[in-house]
This record gives sequence, structure tokens and C-alpha cells, in this order.
Amino acid sequence: MSLLAAALAVTIRVYDLYGLPADTRQEALAVTTEALAHAGVEAIIVDCSAKTAVAACTLGLGDGEVVLRIHRLPKDGAHTLGDAMVRGENGPSTIATVYATAIAERARRSGGNLATIVGRVAAHELGHLLLGSNVHASHGLMRPTWDLQRVDRGDWDFTDEDAATIRSRLQRRTAATLVARANP
Repeated sequence: MSLLAAALAVTIRVYDLYGLPADTRQEALAVTTEALAHAGVEAIIVDCSAKTAVAACTLGLGDGEVVLRIHRLPKDGAHTLGDAMVRGENGPSTIATVYATAIAERARRSGGNLATIVGRVAAHELGHLLLGSNVHASHGLMRPTWDLQRVDRGDWDFTDEDAATIRSRLQRRTAATLVARANP
């Protein structure tokens, strides 16, 4: 894998604590992967939810790895669809959470597809980690409120500015990791 390819990839360990059906989880992760691909980032999914989870799921996070948790309920009730633990510009931001109960209720009320909404919320929360910020955009995937009836593709993609920031941060992180490895 070239340096550029490595810089534009993120490994996502998925821990489904809610218990989505495997096919729904896979469909949701495909939506997430597609959103990241539109930003120029390859998502490497490691599903740590399955009974056949790989041994890597029990190890500490490596460079370029983040965690996506699928939880039951948010702390504040059914209003929050997800959150991300962002440590700021230079700190490690590694944990994003989606709240499946809240999302399932929103899907039921809106008539939306559960897997699609889980995937979009996951992409949004992972976006916060990759951007290193909990700031929202005025449009696109990173906007703070959503109309789930919107069908325009651009409503569910990262803005060009957000995508460029994500790619730049991934490239800087990879370069710093390579320098650290070369100078132990």
C-alpha cells in the first residue's frame, strides 16, 4: 500500500452492543463506507460484533483506528442519534457512538430505512472524529439537524471543505506515524 493510500484509509472497529440483525448492520456499514469514499477515504471495517470477531478486536487501537459503538439508548433519552468523543485538533479522537433505539424510533416516525439512517449517523459521528471537531456545517452530512425525507445525494455527503480537511488530517497523521517509526 502506498503512503498516499495508507494516509487516506481509516480502520473502523464496530462493536454492536445493541444487537442489530447482521444484515442490517452490514447494510448500515455500507452506507457509512460509501459516505467516506465520497470524501476520498477508504473505510476498513472490522466487525467486532460477530461471534467470529477477529483477535484484533481485543487489542489496543493501532494508528489510524477508531471505534464505532452501536448502543441502545443515549444519556438524554431518545433525542440524540449519536455522539463522538473529540479530543481537539491534536488529541486522539477515537470513539463514535450511534444510538440504535433513538434511530429506530426516528426511522419508524419518518418511514425511513433503519440501516440507511444508522449508516448516515455513523458517518456523521465518524466525521467528527476525522475532522477533530464537534462543529457542524450549514449543509451536507455534517449539518446539525436532518430532514430524513431529503433524497438529494449531496444532503448525505461531506462538503468539499470537510472532505479536504479529513484527507489532510489523515495524511498528516500518517506522515507523523511514519516519522515516529523511523526515529524510535
